[in-house]
Amino acid sequence: MEQQQVNGLFLFSTNNIGGMQLYNLPEEEKINDTKWNTLKFPENCKIIKKIVCGAEFVAICNEKNEIYYFGNFGNFGTSRIHFWNQLIIESNLKNNLKNLYASYLNLIIQLDSDNITIFNNDTTSTTLNFNCGIKMIFTGPLSTQFIVIGKNNKVYEISSDFKQTEIDTSEIDKNSIIKRIAFSTRANLLVTSDNKIYGYGSSSFGELGDLQSSLYEFEYMSTPFEKESEIVDVKGGYYHFVVLLKSGIVYAIGYNNIGAVNVYNQNSFNHFIRLTHPLFENEFINRIYCSSRGTVLITKSNYAYFIGEVVYGLTGYDCDNSIDENIQSYKVNENTIQKVKLSDEYNDVVAGGWHYIIYNNYNLKKSKSLQYFEKKLLNLIKEPHFSDISIILFVTEYYYFN
Repeated sequence: MEQQQVNGLFLFSTNNIGGMQLYNLPEEEKINDTKWNTLKFPENCKIIKKIVCGAEFVAICNEKNEIYYFGNFGNFGTSRIHFWNQLIIESNLKNNLKNLYASYLNLIIQLDSDNITIFNNDTTSTTLNFNCGIKMIFTGPLSTQFIVIGKNNKVYEISSDFKQTEIDTSEIDKNSIIKRIAFSTRANLLVTSDNKIYGYGSSSFGELGDLQSSLYEFEYMSTPFEKESEIVDVKGGYYHFVVLLKSGIVYAIGYNNIGAVNVYNQNSFNHFIRLTHPLFENEFINRIYCSSRGTVLITKSNYAYFIGEVVYGLTGYDCDNSIDENIQSYKVNENTIQKVKLSDEYNDVVAGGWHYIIYNNYNLKKSKSLQYFEKKLLNLIKEPHFSDISIILFVTEYYYFN
């Protein structure tokens, strides 16, 4: 995991749509629902190696491999944590921590030993061993399961009760490579190196297209962009998926009752449609993110467009921070698009289930030659620290809202 330096701000909504709403805070710590407010990280978390979002929580891992969480982590519907709480982990986990992931309710720790430890609350954990070795792990903040690709190139689904099931991938070309997997709450989209998409799971609002359901294998999905341009990213919301092409064009499929997929038509879509609007139709989009029923598009010109439920009702809200004057809201039918001008200080977004994080991603500022150097260097060593040299990647500040 790369190291990042952070500070942060939260914005909490009064909508109570499942986000990390605050209750019974001491008077001096009360957060105004309609304004940005400073979130103080723990004193020993000045350097952050990883930040992840579940459905209703945020978790961070510092340079000492200490993990802190904030929000509703664990069993859904229980009392939310309204302050940073340290996750107590054994020393062997801390010393061998390789990466950190978050699913709907769980924190997932990948260890150097090809083990995975899953925390379903701050006191209960389950450890899974993969004798085949771990090549990649995929999950999402709206997913109750996660997927492990073994070094034997087999694909395993880990269910909410931590059972391992091998998924049939026989329909996928054996010469292609799995590039990424996106998760909604009940379905997955898998992207391969030959620019094809395969679906798995069950469809509630058309998010698997004509498949409807594919409960035992990844099945091929026909798309209008397979021959058009390379797929560079795919993200999933609760019942919708968004696909970003190398050309800067975005397609979406699935749930659209509040405009996460198409701001003009509130019907859901069981086929991929191009996501466009006069606000950003001439923009080159280079990053995408999804919350539960919202979508974020970030452009090459450094604007972020927040579409759908998370920003619905925020029209006219003021912010008490330096990006206040750069936030504009637009009404489109019954939906809202919020346009945020990013900067060198706040240049990227991370999405949880019902919250977003605007932050400073140092990696976006690195030159391609430096990125190439770091990639080759890290391939030669097992640890990012060696001799008297340390590779440290900084992120300076975060903004949070839901």
